[in-house]
Amino acid sequence: MMPDKNERVELEIKIIRYRALSQQAPDAVTTQRINGLISELEKKLREIDE
Repeated sequence: MMPDKNERVELEIKIIRYRALSQQAPDAVTTQRINGLISELEKKLREIDE
């Protein structure tokens, strides 16, 4: 099954938004949680590229 191009774009947009949120996070715990979400999204993005 070929992933939809829109799915890839949506993941990229989410990653960008989460990175911005991570920079504005009020504490280290929140930053770590957001970075964990970013890692999961990046993994999904890599899976699409394979």
